[in-house]
Amino acid sequence: MTDTIDLPEATKAMLAEQGAGGVSADHIRRVFEVYGDLLTAGDTAGIVALFAADARVLDPITSPAHVGHDAIRAFYQSGFDAMGGGIEMKLDGAVRIAGSNGAAAYIARTINHDTVFRTETLDVMTFDDDGLITSMTAYWGESNFTLDKA
Repeated sequence: MTDTIDLPEATKAMLAEQGAGGVSADHIRRVFEVYGDLLTAGDTAGIVALFAADARVLDPITSPAHVGHDAIRAFYQSGFDAMGGGIEMKLDGAVRIAGSNGAAAYIARTINHDTVFRTETLDVMTFDDDGLITSMTAYWGESNFTLDKA
């Protein structure tokens, strides 16, 4: 399930709103929302479009880093392949923002997998002046992973 949302164009429009003064709090908040929507849709291309070319992803923080668009694309696509499609990602509270950094809690839940599970995660992102994600670190571990009875 890739490219289910035509978001690269929407992402370009969102990024075009950025001024020369750097990334705004509204932009960071919106990227967190869009990131969740893209994960839910299983839209690998849209997710990759949110990242700078040399960005780094640690998901979870204890895993090896995925650096650059190709590695980030492969990471998300393999997750979607393993889970049978998108992974529902809902923000759990407000996005916390400080300068060009943001953090937010998400509840991740499988959509199409035989086993429905949920993971509570805290994602931390750093942005460049163009509004692209330069790093994303997800904090979650075994204690945050549960089978979902719902």
